[in-house]
Amino acid sequence: MIAIAAVVGYLVGCIPFANLIARRHGVGDLRDVGDRNPGYWNARARIGIREAVPILLLDAAKGAAATAIGLMLGGVWGGVAAWTAVIIGHMFPVTQRFRGGRSVLCLVGGALVLVPLACIPAAIALLVIRWRWDFARGAQAALIVEPFAVWIIYGAGVELFATVALLCLIGLRAFTADRALRRAGIDKG
Repeated sequence: MIAIAAVVGYLVGCIPFANLIARRHGVGDLRDVGDRNPGYWNARARIGIREAVPILLLDAAKGAAATAIGLMLGGVWGGVAAWTAVIIGHMFPVTQRFRGGRSVLCLVGGALVLVPLACIPAAIALLVIRWRWDFARGAQAALIVEPFAVWIIYGAGVELFATVALLCLIGLRAFTADRALRRAGIDKG
């Protein structure tokens, strides 16, 4: 059942909501414009905040749906497998020739299902920092707070391991994507 959860998670992760919605607003492939990331932030810069809100919600829903299905199929391990797979599916979707996004919203959606109580302090950190500075710094603060909240609330089990491992995977993906942009002379901003 864990393998089935992983396959379902990967396939859900492959759904390119950002590109589908951006195309409806006259933008071609997001992998060819802006920061080349087919996700919420690049779409937001191309089509506007209000038009990009469905992308934010749908990409987070991908993570939540896949993780919930994984939990139903295989308990915590099934949830972790599906959560991991939906993130990998978003990063390397077979439907988009393995050129996907960074998966932060899929991470958030899965966390809301697998470690919901830990999302509360992370959300508070996001709101406080966003109020003082900006959303990007608030999101960074939330991603820093989340594993500590998981550790305190859920202990040093599979949930903590999955949270830290997936944060590292997303960080590595973002690092390599940003490095490729710099080498190509593309300004991320």
